[in-house]
Parts: sequence; C-alpha cells; structure tokens
Amino acid sequence: MRRAAVCVLAIALAGTLSACVPSDVQDPYQRVLAGAALGATLGAGIGATVSIDPGAGGLIGAGTGAILGAATGLATLEPRPSYSPVAIPTAQVIPGFYDTWPQGYQSPSLGGSVPSPPAHL
Repeated sequence: MRRAAVCVLAIALAGTLSACVPSDVQDPYQRVLAGAALGATLGAGIGATVSIDPGAGGLIGAGTGAILGAATGLATLEPRPSYSPVAIPTAQVIPGFYDTWPQGYQSPSLGGSVPSPPAHL
C-alpha cells in the first residue's frame, strides 16, 4: 500500500513539474530539453517506486524517461508555417468609397465640420 501511495505521489509531482515549463515552447532544442527533464523526473519516480532496488530503479527510470520525454517533445512540435510571402502592390489599392454613391449625391468636402449644437441644449 505504501508503494502505491509513493507512486501516485511521484506521478503527481511530475504533473506539477509541467507547470514550470512554458506551455508554448516552440524551439526544438528547448522543447526536447523540457521533455527530457520531465520524462527523467517521472521515470525516476516510477522506477524507484516499482523496482526491488529503488536506487537502480531510479537510475534506469530516469534514463528511459529522459529518452521517451525527449522523443515526445520532438514529436509534438508544431510544423513551421509554409505560406509564401504576400507581394506588396505598387499602386494604391484603397477602394473608392464615394464611387458607389447614388446619382445626385456628392462627397463631403475635405474641410467640412459638424455644425454647433443648438443653444437650448
């Protein structure tokens, strides 16, 4: 019963260690390093808990966990964007806003202003 409690505690500790690593690590080197650290911690805890010799189990679990954690960190990388750059047009491309006004209307003057409010307000 004691070993099961220690195993659960080791898994919970490894779960809380993931909060220490930024969640959006996208640099492959840093992501592999973070995965290896988390995997080694989890592997050492589980290996020490379930083996007959806790020292040997911790060493074997740390090595195995580091390898599996690094592989998982590398396998879960997001792919780089693969879109081509947008060409900047040389001519002005702003649509003519006042071109679609109905006949008889004219666009406001450039120097126009809003009239003053009535005096009774």
